[in-house]
Amino acid sequence: MATEILVNDGGAPARILPFTVAASSTAGHLVSVSAADTVTMSASGVATGIGYMFVDANSGSNGSVITGKGVILNLACTGTVAAGNSLTAAADGRSQAQPGSDTVYAIALGALASGTGFVKSITL
Repeated sequence: MATEILVNDGGAPARILPFTVAASSTAGHLVSVSAADTVTMSASGVATGIGYMFVDANSGSNGSVITGKGVILNLACTGTVAAGNSLTAAADGRSQAQPGSDTVYAIALGALASGTGFVKSITL
């Protein structure tokens, strides 16, 4: 069963945009442009994320990227995340808590004790 990442679009500030996926990508992971009209999961510390994969997509196929400010999503996260933490890109497009970073993409509304999982978050 697919992971539902969209919780609330806050009155439609979200946009779901089609892109070709350069490498298999997973719902809830941050993506960046990798070539013309192509996206791939963001690397750790990236400052060029454009949005989050809306659904899983295979390499070379069309994928949907959800973007916008004030959108509440279940984001794929790694490490320890507390409610209120700033979320930045971690390895393989997951999000991680990173206080004081200037590349913050979302704020955690929920928590993750450790490991990997989905955290309810609001995009910036």
